[in-house]
Amino acid sequence: MNAPNLSPGARRLLAAVLLGSPALSASACAGTGQPEVTYAAHAEADVPGEIAAGAWTIALDEATVAFGPAYFCAADSGASTLCETAIAELTTITRVNLLDPAPQPLGLVHGFEGEIRSVSFNYGIHWFSTESSPTPAPEAPGVSSVHLRGRATRGAEALDFEADVDAVPQRQGLLAVPSLAVAASVGAAPVRLAVRFDVVDEWLASVDFDALAEGGATRVAIAPGSPAHQRLRYDMIAVHRPQFLWSTSP
Repeated sequence: MNAPNLSPGARRLLAAVLLGSPALSASACAGTGQPEVTYAAHAEADVPGEIAAGAWTIALDEATVAFGPAYFCAADSGASTLCETAIAELTTITRVNLLDPAPQPLGLVHGFEGEIRSVSFNYGIHWFSTESSPTPAPEAPGVSSVHLRGRATRGAEALDFEADVDAVPQRQGLLAVPSLAVAASVGAAPVRLAVRFDVVDEWLASVDFDALAEGGATRVAIAPGSPAHQRLRYDMIAVHRPQFLWSTSP
């Protein structure tokens, strides 16, 4: 989804949030004729224990990700008219601790009653059509989308690693994850949204730790442009994304 294809109100609200404006309102979504709704969203982290990556076993000491903003659309994922109007918006950007099992608030979703069939979102880095390069939000850990630090072991071998991954939009004017299929029907009954991150083990499982440990390395920084960095970024954007789960609010 190209950001200019959002409703004019959605674009104004996205710009306002990322520039620090406190003025947030459901009226920023384009009118649908449906009643307005506001409900809470939170992140849930499925804290991994030991992670298998080939013959390596991974243990994490740090894992944080920046999430937001997110736009929810009535159009199916991949529809040609996707998200010309956002039916709901989560405009806050939050740093999520992926090693904390407790629910972590993400802010409020503002929008309208109706069917939600797709979502588009960023990992804390935006690239507006008016900007010459991607720009991280203050909530981005170390100005990156995700920060990972841990140790990989294989028998007696040990490799300490650190990764700062920039999950930037593919090009100017896009969101990092342009379209992901979801399913929800939001009506008058109170609901809440859980964004479930059960993906960090999948991200790391795809990394070639054999290559990182070549030459007997015992410590490595996964640098931008490296195969491991590219693999992590691809997984975050295109393969292993968080789940969006709506439930009745107690």
